Amino acid sequence: MTRDDPGAGARGLGGDLIDLVISASADGVIAVDGQGIVRLCNPAAMELFGRPAHDLLDAPFGFPIVAGQSTDVELTQPGGGVRVVEMRVSATTANGAALRVVSLRDVTSRWLAFQRLLLPTLPDLAPLQAAVVYRPAAEQLGGDWYDALPLPGGAVGAVIGDVAGHSLQAAAAMAQIRNMLRALLYEQPAAPGSVLATLDRTLHAINESPVTTACVACIEPGSDGWRLRWSSAGHLPPLLLTPVGAAEFLHTEPGLPLGVEPGRPRFASTRSLPEGATVVFFTDGLIERPGESLDVGLASLAAIAERSTHLPLDELCRTLADQHPGNGHDDIALLALRMPDAPHHDRATDRTRHPDGSSF
Repeated sequence: MTRDDPGAGARGLGGDLIDLVISASADGVIAVDGQGIVRLCNPAAMELFGRPAHDLLDAPFGFPIVAGQSTDVELTQPGGGVRVVEMRVSATTANGAALRVVSLRDVTSRWLAFQRLLLPTLPDLAPLQAAVVYRPAAEQLGGDWYDALPLPGGAVGAVIGDVAGHSLQAAAAMAQIRNMLRALLYEQPAAPGSVLATLDRTLHAINESPVTTACVACIEPGSDGWRLRWSSAGHLPPLLLTPVGAAEFLHTEPGLPLGVEPGRPRFASTRSLPEGATVVFFTDGLIERPGESLDVGLASLAAIAERSTHLPLDELCRTLADQHPGNGHDDIALLALRMPDAPHHDRATDRTRHPDGSSF
């Protein structure tokens, strides 16, 4: 491990044995002088940064370093994407010169596990069935999320969203926006457009959140069956699947993403849902390919869905995620809700009663 060749010795730092140990370490090791210039880096550090030694040596380290400090930082990779690295700093001297030794460990998997904990486990939404799939992009943090919750009056709320970026900031913003949306939707279940407008104004007032797309929906029972109300903030349209195998994208006024023009009014659309219908909400990772029109991806997804409508809901979601037309380089979040075959609204109990007499 020298300034020129990874794995060779840096003689001033303690001899051949220490050099070999540092070179073989699974953790990245970087030595920074008093001016913040990198004087040594081992192969693991080069791998974490995704850059060769000659790019790192004799260059500013780029992060504030304080002896005894431990923090998580993001390393942007040359080919795209971000690694989250735990950075520990200690002080030493070499040939009378003060050095800071920075130990680097990849903790991206830890943050991915934490991000998964931020995503909800679906509650009981009977008589509707619900299923989800979430898949991160190539072990990267991201801002895709889903949510579903019971609402007053026997309705069910559904949310799908995508915070721009693959970073800790995107994951943190996702958690904040999801929690705010959940509270707003519970208070205004019949007004998804107003929910998005209020959220947009609030986010603008309290912080600078990343640009975010979202679709907010309410599925509510009525005397003539189930009805879908939804509003979009620049998000892809929901996909409606009928029991006979027809697929239809529910296009509406797409609106602007959150964080673009908070004062702009938001609108909602309404659609009656046939018995046994399935509504699928999804993020763009399911269909997007660079250089290809989104319409091509949407058409491919509809064709897969039409062939798979008969499947149980969990299996339908897995099939869409496994066979999706996207390139796999972005997160995938997918939420599906299926209406009961023959709902009957019991106004006395405000519960849905099935033909066999059981109620939920």
